[in-house]
Amino acid sequence: MKQRFTGLGLFIALTSCGLIAFAETSRTEIIGKGTEWESKVHVRDSGIPGPTVMMIGGIHGNEPAGAQAAEQIRHWPLAKGKFIAIPRANVAALGKRIRYIPEAPENQRDLNRNFPGEQLDDGTRGKLAAALWMQVLKHKPDWLFDLHEGYQFHGSHQPKPGREKSVGSSIIYDRGELDPLVNRMLAAANKTVTNPKRKFVSIGRGPKRTGLVSAAIRFLNIKGMILETTYQYQRLPIRTRQHRAMMNVALQHVGLIDRDCVDVMAPTDPQGQLYIGLYDGTGSSARGVSNVVNSLTMQPGFTVSQLGPKDIRGEILSQFQAVIFSGGSGSKQAATIGKESAKAVRSYVKSGGGYLGICAGAFLCSAHYSWSLGLVDTHVFTGAREIEGVGRKQMWYRGKGTDQKMQLTEAGKKLFADIPEHVDVRYQNGPIVSPKNLPGLPNYKVLAYFRSEKVLYPPQKGTMINTPAIVEGEFGDGRVVSISPHPEATRGLESIIATAVRAIARKR
Repeated sequence: MKQRFTGLGLFIALTSCGLIAFAETSRTEIIGKGTEWESKVHVRDSGIPGPTVMMIGGIHGNEPAGAQAAEQIRHWPLAKGKFIAIPRANVAALGKRIRYIPEAPENQRDLNRNFPGEQLDDGTRGKLAAALWMQVLKHKPDWLFDLHEGYQFHGSHQPKPGREKSVGSSIIYDRGELDPLVNRMLAAANKTVTNPKRKFVSIGRGPKRTGLVSAAIRFLNIKGMILETTYQYQRLPIRTRQHRAMMNVALQHVGLIDRDCVDVMAPTDPQGQLYIGLYDGTGSSARGVSNVVNSLTMQPGFTVSQLGPKDIRGEILSQFQAVIFSGGSGSKQAATIGKESAKAVRSYVKSGGGYLGICAGAFLCSAHYSWSLGLVDTHVFTGAREIEGVGRKQMWYRGKGTDQKMQLTEAGKKLFADIPEHVDVRYQNGPIVSPKNLPGLPNYKVLAYFRSEKVLYPPQKGTMINTPAIVEGEFGDGRVVSISPHPEATRGLESIIATAVRAIARKR
């Protein structure tokens, strides 16, 4: 168990007896230590009397928005009271991206059906449910919020006969006393929604029996609710924002926080952890984003928040030590974030933030195009050529993905010390670069070269082999790494991503 005092929580109150200092304390407890479902319980006490609030995410492993949002929300500055957060309640299922507890008996596999149902004496089923229930009994929260996701929008879902209606985009609670609060939470979430069929709605029948929140309400007289986003048709950043929007209203209502915290995604004091922002919007491929997340989270010390186009702003970027733009389409990434967000990224890096661009993200950070960010002095081999019998074709396109030879330079071997000098790496139309020699941009350092090439059209022959595959540069006070191939999608090379991020991360 760890305990620390944070300067953020220091509060001085003048009383008739003199000055009293209240220092926020925080500690991390472990449930299921040594098991595959080992998970962290984060306990923060403002030192000022107030409500005790518990928030849980990730009870179902195929509902990542609740887990990521809870991880972000747990860092919000407290005004008073006590805050207990369990962001990744079902760690094993989250790791496998499946709904149920892996290898659990049939009658225990759904974690949220393993709590007391008809009477308290029913008890819990399974060790994980028992551990979570013990946390509720131990901390005796006044409020319990459980963050989930549905597969369809409840307000417009028309299920086939015999199937239940999805609870996506809803708040599930016991109708009555909490109605005004729920209505304000729904209004906040619906500000993120433009399609009327995707609006958030209330479900006032109460949570299902044998669920955690239901048991807490019925047997412990705790005020509780389940917050549901919808994972169909919506990328993760919008879903986590919806959770944050609802929790922002709820936590201000109960007095735990006293300011708008919707845009707070990381702590002011990272405590040795690296908090990374990963662009996840139009222009980035879902597989590319997933591969980067996997490459970072398989290494210790990283917390990744996926950012949508509306999150690419200075006040949000500044919370992270580095930002990543992964594979997809660099031009679409640029068009989606727009000129103002592009300026925000440049300003962020110039002031000391790190930038990692992979394939599309390497096109984006180049100095070549009118839409490029101009963070590193790379010219891109491209342009249209007339191909006999085929027509006019763009030279950046080299066809389907293949494995190519890559050799680390001396600088690359020093940085990527766990990677062999000569490797095969996945390549899929990443930029073929050379110096742009743009005034004001320093020369880049080559960390790896391509030692083979992919050729689709005759004019491409000889233009890829022996050109830089990975380069590193400086932009103002920040550092940039541009990676043309896909080490995050190459078995055995995934650590290149984590190593590169550590090298460019803003120092705090």
